[in-house]
Amino acid sequence: AIRVLLDFRYLAQALSFTTQSIHRVASALQEFHNHKESIVSQGVRGDWQIPKLELLQSIVPSIRQSGAVMQWSADITEHAHVDEIKVPARAGNNQSYESQIVRHLDRLDKCFRFDLATRIWQQTNEGGNGEDSSESDEDEEHEVDTEKTHLSGYSTLTRRPPDYFTISAALLGAESSAQKPYRTFAMSTTGFHLATKPSLRLTVDEAASAYQLPDLKSAMAAFFASGDLCFPGQEHKLQIWQKVRVQQLSYHSKTLLPPQTLRAILPSTANCYGHYDSAIVSLDSQSDWPKSGLAGHSVAQLRMIFHVSRSNSFLAYVQHFNIVPQPSPVTGMHMLKHAVRRNGQRFGEVISITRIRSLAHIVPNFGRAAHPRLTRMSSYEPSDEFWLNKYFSKEFYYALSLA
Repeated sequence: AIRVLLDFRYLAQALSFTTQSIHRVASALQEFHNHKESIVSQGVRGDWQIPKLELLQSIVPSIRQSGAVMQWSADITEHAHVDEIKVPARAGNNQSYESQIVRHLDRLDKCFRFDLATRIWQQTNEGGNGEDSSESDEDEEHEVDTEKTHLSGYSTLTRRPPDYFTISAALLGAESSAQKPYRTFAMSTTGFHLATKPSLRLTVDEAASAYQLPDLKSAMAAFFASGDLCFPGQEHKLQIWQKVRVQQLSYHSKTLLPPQTLRAILPSTANCYGHYDSAIVSLDSQSDWPKSGLAGHSVAQLRMIFHVSRSNSFLAYVQHFNIVPQPSPVTGMHMLKHAVRRNGQRFGEVISITRIRSLAHIVPNFGRAAHPRLTRMSSYEPSDEFWLNKYFSKEFYYALSLA
């Protein structure tokens, strides 16, 4: 019952509808009503006399008569009310609200202009050397020190996300002095961006040891053999990145979405297990993600991002999961299990990074009793089964549920 309420909420917030998608919204609500008494029988609630629950009955008729519900969203005005009325009111003494709010906003604007002017002057006189401040993975991890700057506390225009598709087309369409292979590139449905400078330079054996990938060399050999390419020598240094940014288009409107960061970070003293995100991976170079859903795709854990000199593409070492075809009737999510070889070793493969389509959020299946070694850092390592969390975001939900 709880799960189908989540389905109802995500489905009803779509930006456009078809006859089939409207039927899914109605079916989700009906399934909740079919099972809601199980919650009452467990003593969680005494009854379902909730006014807002009754209002859910009007969602489907409203969509049929007036279109998508999200066009009537009050989020923008509610956020504006908080920033322009509630926050200034709290700064006063509960007297003369109107004049104190206006005075607060006026002083806030003057402080913003002063800070902006001094920041521009500082950048012009001290940091205006024209160098890219985000040339490495480490630089991109820098966070603004809120104790030293006040600009982030003011209402400013929303920063537009970068458009990796347009940047990639511009690089390909004209002679560019940018380093090759280009760090920004795109396929039909996914854009990619890597930092200018790699994080590490290691030989194949050093990388296999550092990333704990005993089959890295054989996986690389298989990849290069399949493309009739020359396998790098033992002393050849691989250029290794710890993260890649991936950009997609929205499911319904094909507008740009903010980039997602996929990480493959080495074990360290702070985190002895490292940080390895999971991703949706296309089984071939072309796919119709997100419209095709999981068809023609797999789920894999990203373990290393690298480039071989004299190669025109960036590569990734991934370890695949086996996907249980039918979603669980309880959670509505697909179960994932580590793909292993006959000797019990996890199945790894080297692929072109352009086969990555999206970040995939997975959740360990803890079972009746959690593993005693589970911690915030180690939750993915001792676990063998995972849930593919389609509720991670609305866009990810639509890709997995509406295909």
